[in-house]
Amino acid sequence: METIESVLSTLDKYAKELGISRKELADRLETPYSTVKHWFQQGRSARKPSEVNLIKIRAFLKGREEPQVYRQVKDARRRTEKIKYLLLLLEDELRWFRDNGPDAREIFRKELNASDIGYISSLLTMIREEDKFERWHALTTIQFQSFKGR
Repeated sequence: METIESVLSTLDKYAKELGISRKELADRLETPYSTVKHWFQQGRSARKPSEVNLIKIRAFLKGREEPQVYRQVKDARRRTEKIKYLLLLLEDELRWFRDNGPDAREIFRKELNASDIGYISSLLTMIREEDKFERWHALTTIQFQSFKGR
């Protein structure tokens, strides 16, 4: 049976192997830095991780057991699922503009940057084939600009 102390020791060693600070560790664990800092302090200010945080720590440590390529595949699948969901939401919203009158579409045109729409559209098209994507990526100078500076 592993103790909290052994989990924290393993966490500390792994963070050092990765070359990440306690602040970066807190960010990766999605835990406040002050909380993480207390786990490694000595004396009265030391605190043990909660059950929720122990779950996060164990999941983080499990990542060290998986080769990087497996983590990338899992991350790609998770992100692909998010994009599927976002595409469903986007289609639903665009259908509303399709089915409404020209006044609604005019507001759409005024509020959204045409270059951003083109960028997203071309990215979605090019990402489907690696050779096309590589050429597009090397040549494109447009970057997504909406909502910057707002």
